[in-house]
Amino acid sequence: MTKNDIGVSNCFEATSHPMERHTEILDFLCERETASVGELADRFGVSRMTIHRDISRLVDLRFVRKVRGGVTVLPSVVFESNYHYRARHRFAAKQALARRVAALIEPGMTVMLDDSSTTAALLEFLPERQPLTVISNAASLVEALRYDEGYTVICLGGRFDPTMNAYLGVTCDLALERLSADLAVFSVAGVQRGCGYLQDDALVRTKRIMKASADRSVLAFDSSKFGKSALHQFARLSDFDHVLTTPGGEPAVLDELMSAGVALDVVAGELETSDITAASS
Repeated sequence: MTKNDIGVSNCFEATSHPMERHTEILDFLCERETASVGELADRFGVSRMTIHRDISRLVDLRFVRKVRGGVTVLPSVVFESNYHYRARHRFAAKQALARRVAALIEPGMTVMLDDSSTTAALLEFLPERQPLTVISNAASLVEALRYDEGYTVICLGGRFDPTMNAYLGVTCDLALERLSADLAVFSVAGVQRGCGYLQDDALVRTKRIMKASADRSVLAFDSSKFGKSALHQFARLSDFDHVLTTPGGEPAVLDELMSAGVALDVVAGELETSDITAASS
């Protein structure tokens, strides 16, 4: 049996760790949308049987759907629950939003940061706001800040969810109920009918408690989230002290939100062309 018989590529070095390969497969599908089993086996230097197992796992996680001879990514907001995908998606837009959020933070404040990749973009802008107390359930934020003397870091424990890269559940929620903050920062998976939506009910519970524990709250999301659907309603946009989005939203929708009392701010920045194109399509 030759390498080509088992679908091992001569051009790509095999990815040995399944979780890393799953992330790379998702990244590849983000660009291509659909791929055959043979194509994936060649690209990642593994057997077709291994790719079939990878696809079955991603189907179980509700990120992809099997098609004849291959796989296609699900065209829904469910896919955005994968942290590794979200962290790479619309990065320039998230930076523009994070820069504006950072302007609301003053040295000495206590801030609650949710597990979203939009909030994670704040890391670049927080050093100039030190000293800060940071409360978060986001594993990436805690890991990045824990050794920096400019921050007092409070990690919200609980059940670790590797897909969300965050701590969730009853333990996390109970810890939140005993804390308070000056400002809480959030993002959402979709925005419809004047409300922000999320796919996971555990995320909704945690974010609602986080919001109730803060004196002020800010919601930041790129304009592609307008019109997207998710299963659970998080909160009305009018309930936030600041709502930040990026250019590309339909003017009629923006006008309707502002008429309803939403403190909406469209954040200009050096956005990727694909960000604006996707948001307006």
